[in-house]
Amino acid sequence: MGYRLILNEFSQPAPLNDWGLQTGELIHNLRSSLDNLAFALARLRKDPPDNPRKIAFPIFDDKQKFDKSFLLLRKYFPDDASDLIEIVQPFQRNGSEEDGFPHNDALAMIRHLNNEDKHRVPAVILVTPTESDWLTSVEFQNPEDAAANTPPDFTVSTDPLNAGMVLLEFRTKHPIASARGKLNCVAKVAIKTHQKAIHIDPGIPQLCLYTNIIIDQFRKFFI
Repeated sequence: MGYRLILNEFSQPAPLNDWGLQTGELIHNLRSSLDNLAFALARLRKDPPDNPRKIAFPIFDDKQKFDKSFLLLRKYFPDDASDLIEIVQPFQRNGSEEDGFPHNDALAMIRHLNNEDKHRVPAVILVTPTESDWLTSVEFQNPEDAAANTPPDFTVSTDPLNAGMVLLEFRTKHPIASARGKLNCVAKVAIKTHQKAIHIDPGIPQLCLYTNIIIDQFRKFFI
């Protein structure tokens, strides 16, 4: 009554743990660069700043939580810098197609990934398919059975690749005599965020670029 194509094992398993450690280090450096920026801004108001361990770059996708937290932090920064910190917050996104949602903001992703990395290796996974191409041929016992199974009932998995998973399933109403086919797919390494999985390439370079753009907004305070 059909067939399944199962991924039994990998001929060469991907070094996911190594990639996870490297990605975690990169995310930590991005978060640290924002905190270093916050400390440098605080030094403009008072050098050295009071309570330096409390100084960090705030990242919030909820305005009420930001207002409550930043009420205590605002006094450490120049007023103009505090206003700009609020402007670049993820909660400023309005959910439109052009602006996106707060939880998908790059800063929100960096915050989440950095917090996750403090407790465990980031969840690096292999995602499939980014591209797929499959051909299949099925023979039934007789023409009547073949006609009764049109159109074909197929499911192709889009889940992360794991040994033992079903890649493709073909369900029929009648027994099949034989089946043959071919499946080609391209998979990309991804890291799981709080909302979705993003491909390391181009996702991580984009996080790096956005972090640089945010930091560049504050360059005027140091000229």
